[in-house]
Amino acid sequence: MSDQLRYRDRQLKRLQEEILDMDELNEDDISLTEFTLDDFRQDLVNYFNANKDMLKDAPDGLYAVVPPDTGVKIIAPGVIFCLKHITPVPLASGSGSGAVNPLQPYFLVYIRDDGNVRFTFAQPKQILEIYRHLCSGQTASCETLCGLFDAETDNGSRMEKYSGLLTRAIDSIVHTFRKRSVGDLLAGRGGKLPTQAAQVKDADDFELITWLVIKGECNEA
Repeated sequence: MSDQLRYRDRQLKRLQEEILDMDELNEDDISLTEFTLDDFRQDLVNYFNANKDMLKDAPDGLYAVVPPDTGVKIIAPGVIFCLKHITPVPLASGSGSGAVNPLQPYFLVYIRDDGNVRFTFAQPKQILEIYRHLCSGQTASCETLCGLFDAETDNGSRMEKYSGLLTRAIDSIVHTFRKRSVGDLLAGRGGKLPTQAAQVKDADDFELITWLVIKGECNEA
């Protein structure tokens, strides 16, 4: 087994252990600064450098369909949404919105098929670990799952289920953003509320960048 695979196995095992501990916590008490995302940034830089032309021409709203990992209980059928706050807000050091969401203007949410928001934008490391575990190294689509998704949505003409999950995901973002904004304000003298322009209020504040559908199982070789 290569060093990289050993590292990712350790990361996934740690993820499972962290989730068990974090279930006892209030997600709004978790600071994004407690988690390092350097390894994800390096993966992103490497991928970007190897696929510049493809990424440059890629439209917003792209999606993929992948199977869950039945050996990892936290990964259940659902969707990981990546949304962007469409109001351009430059973030000065110590600005309120930056303290609430250091990934501003991007928001990640993992929501399960039953409508339960498993991880909010306040937990990007967990979401990115799941994303990488399910997608890293995959170069071909699972035709079986794509066929099931097309049948379920009548080739994209019946998207009520996924529109509903997106609505719940955005509601979760708004709720968590407000709670974290107030929490940051009350944390100390340096706390600030985000400006009106930097706040998120409803679906009109976002555009969908990409989404990952976690569905069924793929038994293709």
